[in-house]
Amino acid sequence: MIQCYDSYTNHRAKMKKQPCKVSSTPLMDNISGADRLIDNELDLATQYLSFFSKTHCFGLVKNRGYPIGQVLFSVLIWPLLGVPSLHFFCGKRLSAFIDGGKDVLYDFLKRQDINWRGFRLYVALQLIRQHNLGSETIRAAVVDDTIKHRRGKKVSAVSSHFDHTLGKQVMGQQMLEMGLATPKGYVPLDSRIYVSEKRIQDGKSQFRDKRSSVARDCRIAKDKNKNEMFRDMLKRSIRKGIAFTHVMGDSWFGNKENIKSVISAKLSGIFRMKKGNLKYRINGKQYTATEVHLLLKRRMKRLNGSPYRTCTADVQMNLSNKPEQEEWVQIRLLFSCPVNQYKDNWAVFLSTDVQLDAEKILQLYSLRWSIEVYFKEIKQHLGFLKEQSGDYAVHYASIHLCAIRYLLIVDSMLRSGEAFGKMRNHISGKLEMLTFARLLWELFKALIGGALDSLLQTIPQKTILLIKYKINETVCNFLNKALQLDEDYLFAEQKAEAFGILN
Repeated sequence: MIQCYDSYTNHRAKMKKQPCKVSSTPLMDNISGADRLIDNELDLATQYLSFFSKTHCFGLVKNRGYPIGQVLFSVLIWPLLGVPSLHFFCGKRLSAFIDGGKDVLYDFLKRQDINWRGFRLYVALQLIRQHNLGSETIRAAVVDDTIKHRRGKKVSAVSSHFDHTLGKQVMGQQMLEMGLATPKGYVPLDSRIYVSEKRIQDGKSQFRDKRSSVARDCRIAKDKNKNEMFRDMLKRSIRKGIAFTHVMGDSWFGNKENIKSVISAKLSGIFRMKKGNLKYRINGKQYTATEVHLLLKRRMKRLNGSPYRTCTADVQMNLSNKPEQEEWVQIRLLFSCPVNQYKDNWAVFLSTDVQLDAEKILQLYSLRWSIEVYFKEIKQHLGFLKEQSGDYAVHYASIHLCAIRYLLIVDSMLRSGEAFGKMRNHISGKLEMLTFARLLWELFKALIGGALDSLLQTIPQKTILLIKYKINETVCNFLNKALQLDEDYLFAEQKAEAFGILN
């Protein structure tokens, strides 16, 4: 599973000696084999998403040392084994996959020639295509940010951010995330690290190639604000062929520039707005959101038996920030508050589509919750920024590897019909069982070897050595195939993809 080889050139000599018959179903052939007792769900996901067919386009190649597939497999699955950090995984369980130690994985994550952002988007596009998410009636681009609390002068891209959960400024790294939300599920499309202008504690970020993906990402993290990043991410996703129907964001992203970009893209935008000084025009007069709420407060009615009262108002908004220019557009404001309202416990939402009623606006905006679920998953279960390193290249790799792990589990979830959490636990359980089986085999091998050595007086030594060899070969082949570390299988799969059989 999760294997990708650099190119076919390393295997051409071998193939000339032993011609390989390419199977149209190499995965099922392996699972149905007599020695295949345990399947690997992540391997199925990689096949359905054509995980390996374009890896070389994003710098995922390796010319020496351990095969790139083994290394990539290890950095992807470690959070699913229930370990608190990559460092802990390297100390306890890495030997089940690679004998090289933690330096192999950290050197891989520090590589500056891998375009993790591009590879992550490629996997996301494959998921959308395979599960026909592009034909869903609602395809919303949702945006939000989350904070990883961190300190240390040697840690790159650390600055002061306001944590809304704690209600205070904290030191850490902030990640901006944009994804596709549909009724079927959430697809993470793009992420960027954001560095504020306050109390920057930036470790040394040296890049050999200033044009590399990680170097560009680091520059943008420091030079652009979150709203500029969001607009760039939206344009990039649209260029890649993702046909959104809506764009949604919380009050941080409810500003003129973002609303204007959504209207320019001919999309329907729904934003929660701040109770600030932004003016709206009604009958030739301009009011703030608070003033409009006071005008409409008595008109608010309970929404279809829900615990909320709502009211809508069609107003005009000037999208220009220049006093000498005016760009008035028609928008709809939705005011919502609990039935038993107290003080200023109300919220205001903006919809660029004036045809949407209050119930539809709230129903669509509820899809934004899927990005909050994504943040919870990657923080608790998928290793979000848990690699113990101050290198920016490692942070850059980490946020996109989290998304790739999530995408692979979402693919398994959509194919099986199971809930995301249940599928994640199912995959983790199988990986843990296989990992412990591989580690325990070293102990059993020693016990079996000792038992056979005690029979030297009755069985020739040459026969005992042959028995040991065959037992070890059979068990190792089984474990390699179960964990998808088998070279012949991987090469057959990659060649089948090259012929277009698996596409």
